Amino acid sequence: MHSAPPTTPLVFLLVVSSIVASSSFLLHHHVLPPYASSSSHSSSLLLAAPATNVHVLPDESDVIGAIHRIVENAANDAISSRGHFALAIPGGSILKVLSSLEPGGDWPTRTTLAFVNHKCVPIGDVSRAIEAQARSKFVNRWRVGNVVSLAGTEDGESEASGYEAKLRGLSEDVLPRDVDDGFPIFDLALIGVGDDGHVGSLYPNRDEINVLDGPWVVAAHQKSPPSISLTLPVMRKARLTVIVASGKSDKYPNGKAGAMRLAISDEDVTPDIFPAMALREYAMWILDDANGSELGTTKTTLGTSTVEDAVAGAMAMGSKAKIPSSGSA
Repeated sequence: MHSAPPTTPLVFLLVVSSIVASSSFLLHHHVLPPYASSSSHSSSLLLAAPATNVHVLPDESDVIGAIHRIVENAANDAISSRGHFALAIPGGSILKVLSSLEPGGDWPTRTTLAFVNHKCVPIGDVSRAIEAQARSKFVNRWRVGNVVSLAGTEDGESEASGYEAKLRGLSEDVLPRDVDDGFPIFDLALIGVGDDGHVGSLYPNRDEINVLDGPWVVAAHQKSPPSISLTLPVMRKARLTVIVASGKSDKYPNGKAGAMRLAISDEDVTPDIFPAMALREYAMWILDDANGSELGTTKTTLGTSTVEDAVAGAMAMGSKAKIPSSGSA
């Protein structure tokens, strides 16, 4: 398994499915659902405990090696249970990470690939379309069994509703559902994080972050053309959520250390201000030393972890999920 490290900063979220109650999130984080009255929204700052499942590894190559192993473990576990592997990916640095993974076995042929977020552009546009980029880097080489594609228009609402319809059309053996609320449960989702804390295409101070009840996919109009994005509940339905930050550059000598501090341990941010922290309590966080350099007492308490520790931790968190087996959905 080859794991050539990227040369640019890498920050992404790795989410392997689990069933997590959204009511706990609402209680602790005071997020206003889109249909709730404004009187139910607390204006107080978040007072949440820091994330506890944090692994700071020595360097970038260790992080990438751990992620490769976690991806393959997730695939093999899902296929052994249901015969299918449901994978969701974003664009950006994670495409480079996946491009250096040489699958051990034929699990990609039993994989259904969807997108955490995607610009509303023609899907063959290599300069802008995540699907085209993913196909050129690894999807075609891996021989992925099924790719859930956008229609390729610039109509955000139409693309979002159409994409959700395609996901809903997948059988529960392919894409399991939460038995309580019907949200989809991806076996593995990788979710990008930006300097401003956006996850997928859920950006700070926008209504999309507050869509918590009903929709699986929303249109996001932060930029033009718009994008589609999985909603926060879909991102949080995780056996395992792994937020990964590794790599640095001249522009970012400590990678995304500041963003990781806000996402993991800052007590004065809310999901509206910094969306990535909405995944805090559901996640395993895997960082290299540079990207963990601003964690302060959190890092001091945790110390330096190892690849083996991170992989074992991922397996332990993933085993807590209750994903329906084939024939039991």
